[in-house]
Amino acid sequence: MTHLLKFLCLVWLVLVEAGVANGVDEAAVGLKVRRQSGINYVTGGLGEEAKAFSEIAGRYPVHIRLSVGGVPLQDKGTRIRVLDVKGDALVDAEAEGPLFFVNPSSGRWTFEAERGGQKLVQTKDLTGRRYLDINFDFVPSD
Repeated sequence: MTHLLKFLCLVWLVLVEAGVANGVDEAAVGLKVRRQSGINYVTGGLGEEAKAFSEIAGRYPVHIRLSVGGVPLQDKGTRIRVLDVKGDALVDAEAEGPLFFVNPSSGRWTFEAERGGQKLVQTKDLTGRRYLDINFDFVPSD
C-alpha cells in the first residue's frame, strides 16, 4: 500500500508541476493566452481581472508589473519585449493593463517596457523554480 501511495503522490506532484492539478486555467478565469516564438503570455489586470491573474500566477515564472509614478497602469499603450541573450525579441506585444505574465524557459532574459518615449530595461536570470517580479515604473509626463 505504501508503494501505491508514494506513486500517487509522485503523479500528483507531476500534475501540479505541469499546472494541471490546480484546476484553474486561463480560460476558466477569463484570460486569453497568447503565444509568440513558443512563449506563452497573458496581459491585462484591469479591475476585476486582477483577481484572475492571482489565480494563474503560478503558471508564469515572470510577473511584469507596470505603473506610472507608483500607480498601476489603467490603460493600454505600453510595448513589452522579451529578448534572449542574442538580443532577439521573442515576445513583442502591447500590454493591455498593469500586468504582463510570461513563461520563458530558464536562462538570461532582457525585459523592455516602452511607453510615451520612455524605455525601461531589466536583464534577469531565470533559473529553476524561481519567480521573477519585474516592476517598471514610468515617470509621469506633464
